[in-house]
Amino acid sequence: MLINMDLVLGDLEKDRLDLAFHSCGIDQCKKGNLYGPRTRRYHLIHFVLSGTGTLMADSGAYPVKPGQAFYIPAGCTASYKADLYDPWKYCWIEYRGTHAHRYSELLFPDSFVLDIRNVSIYERKIMELLSYTDPRIHRDDVFDYKTFPTHCISDAKTFPEHLMLGGKLKELFAVLLYEKGQDFVVLNNADYADKAKHFIEMHYNEALQISDIASYLNLNPRYLTALFKKKFRITPKKYLTFFRIEKAKVFLIDTDQPLQVIANAIGFENSFSFSRLFKSVTGISPADYRGQNSARRHND
Repeated sequence: MLINMDLVLGDLEKDRLDLAFHSCGIDQCKKGNLYGPRTRRYHLIHFVLSGTGTLMADSGAYPVKPGQAFYIPAGCTASYKADLYDPWKYCWIEYRGTHAHRYSELLFPDSFVLDIRNVSIYERKIMELLSYTDPRIHRDDVFDYKTFPTHCISDAKTFPEHLMLGGKLKELFAVLLYEKGQDFVVLNNADYADKAKHFIEMHYNEALQISDIASYLNLNPRYLTALFKKKFRITPKKYLTFFRIEKAKVFLIDTDQPLQVIANAIGFENSFSFSRLFKSVTGISPADYRGQNSARRHND
């Protein structure tokens, strides 16, 4: 297995970027190899180069064959298993950021599996990403377990490596989106629901009210709520709440900041209202959540 990870930025810093590289790799799995079930804080796409296997996600099982990619969203509990007779060889990319979910939905709008015209393109792109952090790997290499019989981990630890990985991640997404062949609208021409969602994700750390979003879009707040709910099956107020809570979870796990600082960072004036809302949504106080998840801080 070949794998690398960007260690220049912490998870909190990556979550503030629109699209941030987390890790990538390539491997030839053993027969019946099972990974998971696991819930991640980053998004994950696998490109199946040969062999077959099965993705288990969202209470369903999805067979995956060569020339396909499968997607696991952040927060989704999933597992995947190599075939017992023809185990898969795959490469993968892990990423996060404020726009990570949005970009992923463009590729996987209603399915976890996507057909790829030429999957070898993505093998070369992953090998190129690995070559930036390991001089033993060349961008034109084809992975073979006989050539790389042991795990090779080569993390990015310098800013040039960090910038190169981030740029190539966006290039990989651009190639995927071009291949999808869909006409993508720019933000200025997006519908009101998309604009409202984007506004929330950019301003969640302010004392934001739905009336502020409606005013920005020159809409009646009730009309905006109806449009938003029709498209996303959730009101903008609830989406703002859940988005803030997810950001707070990252702060609680990845930092030692006091609750007041975290509350201010996600748009609350005081820690009491933040703690009350956090417990009403998650069923647990912020302090207890931090205590239960503190061991994860250095594991991802």
